[in-house]
Amino acid sequence: MKTSLVILILSAVVAAVIADGEYAPPALEKKYDGYFQYANVPGKDEYEFGHNRGNPSHNRNQYEQSKDHRFRTKVKWSDAYGGNGEHHWEYNHANPAYKTNDYAAPAYAAPAYPAPAQDYAAPGYSAPYPTYEEAPAAKV
Repeated sequence: MKTSLVILILSAVVAAVIADGEYAPPALEKKYDGYFQYANVPGKDEYEFGHNRGNPSHNRNQYEQSKDHRFRTKVKWSDAYGGNGEHHWEYNHANPAYKTNDYAAPAYAAPAYPAPAQDYAAPGYSAPYPTYEEAPAAKV
């Protein structure tokens, strides 16, 4: 009984302290070191994403976007040994009136395989016939 009363009073005190705002959990420390990743989809048939990953010795940065009829992406990389590079791609869809060059498919002669014999049957196979055996006599 005394234990229950002590726990009840202690719980009430803790609840009152939290309710007054005197207690605040420690803030989450975010350490931004320049590396991140994200994605964004603002609408139908539209997206963008990017990231900056790695460490000071070797890192990679990419940004990609697709919107309306256009696609573009950019990739950059570098390392501690002086190696680095950058690529940019951008694709626009062609004019809807654009048509590919239609051409006739090349004609090939039919393969010259000999025709199979008319009396062909797979050797070694026959129709399965059911077999029945008497059950052994019960031992008493």
